[in-house]
Amino acid sequence: MNTPQNKPVFSTDNFCLAVSLKAKECKLLHISKDSPRHAIFHFEDTPKRERLTRDFWDGKILIEPRLYNATQKELKTFLYDNSYVGKSE
Repeated sequence: MNTPQNKPVFSTDNFCLAVSLKAKECKLLHISKDSPRHAIFHFEDTPKRERLTRDFWDGKILIEPRLYNATQKELKTFLYDNSYVGKSE
């Protein structure tokens, strides 16, 4: 998927992966919600994002627990108050 500016986008519905990518400073572009119980997180696709995703699935990603918890709360806030829903840059 590409954004209107023709930047590649990586999309995932895996909340833990989305939290990990956001905690590692990958750029969250927007969140789309198919239903109140299902969201898709759209990140700018970069080599860093690709490496972090691979590390996540290989069990090698390291994130300080308090940062992970704070980022998890932040993403949940985005979901509940629609801060990022439907927005794209």
